[in-house]
Amino acid sequence: MQLDAILEVAIGLVVTWLIISMATGQIQEAIIEVLNWRATFLEQRLQEMFKDSTMLEQFYKHPLIEPLSTKTIWGKKRNPTNIPNPVFAKAAVDIFLNAGKAVNDIPAGTMSLAAMNQSMQESFKYIDNRNKVFARTLKYLIPKMDEETATVELKLAEYRGNVEAWFDTAMGQATALYRKYASAIALVLGFIIAVFFNVDSVAIVNHLWRDPTLRQAIVAQAENINPEESFSVTSIQDKLDELALPVGWNDQTTPQDVSGWGLKVLGIFLTGSAASLGAPFWFDVLNKMLGLKSTKDAKKT
Repeated sequence: MQLDAILEVAIGLVVTWLIISMATGQIQEAIIEVLNWRATFLEQRLQEMFKDSTMLEQFYKHPLIEPLSTKTIWGKKRNPTNIPNPVFAKAAVDIFLNAGKAVNDIPAGTMSLAAMNQSMQESFKYIDNRNKVFARTLKYLIPKMDEETATVELKLAEYRGNVEAWFDTAMGQATALYRKYASAIALVLGFIIAVFFNVDSVAIVNHLWRDPTLRQAIVAQAENINPEESFSVTSIQDKLDELALPVGWNDQTTPQDVSGWGLKVLGIFLTGSAASLGAPFWFDVLNKMLGLKSTKDAKKT
């Protein structure tokens, strides 16, 4: 009986955290969209890779890259927020082989092996004069074509494969940095929402432990939660009220002494921290808990 009660309390707590996480995630996405972080982080990483603003500008104007740009609600052009690895590799090889040329980019696939070799040498010379560090990187990505049996197709495949792997590594670092900033926003938002709506995890656990009927009702509701559901911040209170949990600021939920405030701070801290983990995480945890409860109930019958 005790194990069943503990599991039901845990489910009720996770449902609460899931609701807060869903709201936090929506606000987080809106903030990131307004700040244009995805495109900004990508552009910063590309600037670090190319180390040349002119080449970066040519890259964004490449016929394969330019269509990936979007427009803001104000009509301002916004650089791509995501570039598939193969697309990046094709565009980058074209830019590298045409570096320093006044004419429009000539697709590498239209060059003969001799023309590609000559273009590569000219590009190396141009890049070496502007940035020797990047020139050394490029020589590893696009090695000399001295094999007599080489073909354009084979060399392009080799070059694009090297560039794609380079881009993949760089984007992995950019993604890690982006997630770090996004997690920080989620953590702050989680705390703000938890404080504003007074979502105290400690108080919720105590309330659920004393009310088995409420626990069972929340478990039943948990089975119908839709992870794709969208709701506004103003509806958080309604969602929590549906669970009949002790949330919101009133005389009953406001501590009257120092120890009560200590538990309140701990409970809100737990809620905010949990919200920062994201709705997908808690939805997965909830499904596992519901599956465990179903298994236990089946064994009883």
